[in-house]
Amino acid sequence: MINSHAHLDFDNMIDVAENAIAIIPSIGKQNWIDVQMYPYFAFGIHPWMVQDHSQQELDYLEYLVKCNNPVAIGECGLDYLKDIDKKIQLYFFNFQLSLAEKYKLPVIIHSVKATEDVIFLLKMHPKISGEIHGFSGSEDQAKQLTSMGFYLGFGLQILNKKSTKIRQIVKNCPLEFMLIETDDHQNPNDLQLVAQEIALLKQIPIDTITTQCDNNAISLFNLK
Repeated sequence: MINSHAHLDFDNMIDVAENAIAIIPSIGKQNWIDVQMYPYFAFGIHPWMVQDHSQQELDYLEYLVKCNNPVAIGECGLDYLKDIDKKIQLYFFNFQLSLAEKYKLPVIIHSVKATEDVIFLLKMHPKISGEIHGFSGSEDQAKQLTSMGFYLGFGLQILNKKSTKIRQIVKNCPLEFMLIETDDHQNPNDLQLVAQEIALLKQIPIDTITTQCDNNAISLFNLK
């Protein structure tokens, strides 16, 4: 199974099973080197980290993208739940969207309480593809994003029976636009639990879920 978003370089993380594949996003300059230890990695600046970065580091981010082989730009995006200047977040996000467009790479997007602005900016970059990881928007936003060709990432939150909104979105989201992930959960091998829950919610065999989600990740990230 392919884990579309797992921070394996974080402290105390358990490694993935031998037959598993994971996309390892970076969050900023502090782990641009570390993520390169993994076969499939992404370069980006997380919205939580933008105030710790300068224009010079954005330029260096482009240098890294140009000189290495990331599978994506990210983790980048917007988080309006945090008390972080929105203008700075928007500038950093838009810069990284431009990088994705320039280097023909997908984006891995973090979006919290900001999905309308994310959709607006993505419409300004119509050539970009990508994943909204840990999707937390509305049903209507999910439909808008998938109609634009974006994939939605779902993780262990869907196991919570109280997360009725997101579980309903999982039921209704076309499988062709779904990815599975564990994000910063300590055991990335619990990805199996996510796949099992999607299978239950959709009333589809788990093998169908894992095969389609794997194919989605292979297509989006151009995995060999």
